[in-house]
Amino acid sequence: MSETQSHFVPLFANAFGFNNFGESSRKLNKQLVEDIEKERSENEGKKKTFRKNPCGWQSVAGIENKYISFQELGEKIVKAFIPIVHSSGIHPEEYKKFKLGQFWANVIFAAGGFSNPHIHGNGNTLWTGVYYPKGLEEIDDLDDFDSKKYFQYTVNTTPGSLVLKDPSGTAKRQVKSGLKDQRYYSTNFSVVPRESLLVLFPAYMEHYVTPTIDNSKRYSISFAFHRTLPPMQQ
Repeated sequence: MSETQSHFVPLFANAFGFNNFGESSRKLNKQLVEDIEKERSENEGKKKTFRKNPCGWQSVAGIENKYISFQELGEKIVKAFIPIVHSSGIHPEEYKKFKLGQFWANVIFAAGGFSNPHIHGNGNTLWTGVYYPKGLEEIDDLDDFDSKKYFQYTVNTTPGSLVLKDPSGTAKRQVKSGLKDQRYYSTNFSVVPRESLLVLFPAYMEHYVTPTIDNSKRYSISFAFHRTLPPMQQ
């Protein structure tokens, strides 16, 4: 290797994946929203991340056991998840042991709704994610997707955005300089909710939702991939 040659190599990447289900899920999205509203009218839900303020509601986990729409969504998520988790480096024989479940729905229905920083699951949770059955705006063609419009390094200015926090973010704040590329120095990554958008990330990644500023409803569906354990360990 020549001594005059410089090489740039990114280290310690954080895994992240996404899939735009597009128009193929428009009918399903409508049913998901209807089922979420039905559940919200019948159950108070649980007092966790979206219930830390009076502007949000969160269902109990396991809602997929009650509504066919959530079961259908689960099938689509599994298909989307396999190539993503494969790209992250997990051995195929390992992710065959993963089990998707514990869906729960979240609704912000008033200005000022948000969620505090949190992670999903427990010690047996490996990956998690969020699906948006409805976005912050109506879209004529859900197949027309430009990731640059919905993903951005740093905390963006769109109210109700999902923000993923870099686990090494505290140390990264030491670098204070003008940047032309945020990827290697940003401590946050923002996702703007969009109908039919699925995002997936490891369970260790802390995240939160920025406050909304109007009374339009923000819907999201969360879930977890668990590693199934041998019978004696369950």
